[in-house]
Amino acid sequence: MAWSIHHVNLQAKDVRRTTAFYTTILGMTEKDWVFPATRGYLPGDPDKLALLADGRESHTGLHLIAPDPEFAAKNDLIHNPSVGGHVAIHVDDLQGVIDRLTAAGIAFSVTGEFAIPGLRHVYVNDPEGNLLEINGRV
Repeated sequence: MAWSIHHVNLQAKDVRRTTAFYTTILGMTEKDWVFPATRGYLPGDPDKLALLADGRESHTGLHLIAPDPEFAAKNDLIHNPSVGGHVAIHVDDLQGVIDRLTAAGIAFSVTGEFAIPGLRHVYVNDPEGNLLEINGRV
């Protein structure tokens, strides 16, 4: 199965100060977040969410998000991607991943298109407890 790192999401208590570090010190460029029409609960305020795009495709690169303890509940998820950070892996067969997680009895959260246009998301912890987002085309 083909895969790539789509983005890294870091928790940032002060999103603006952290964004300034990445843009001023590392020279990254902040871009506007584009939300899909089927947007779930995702704060769009620049004090809560920032996109430091790498220029490959929409929303790839570094995401900074303010931790929100209610994020999972507001999106009907069992995993909270706003707390603690995560790596997002893009796959060409998201349904195949979902089928294998289900067959293995591994708990996961799945969304439709809710945060990034054109993508569905699965959140799951690896055996070490690292939160992963696995995404694929809608």
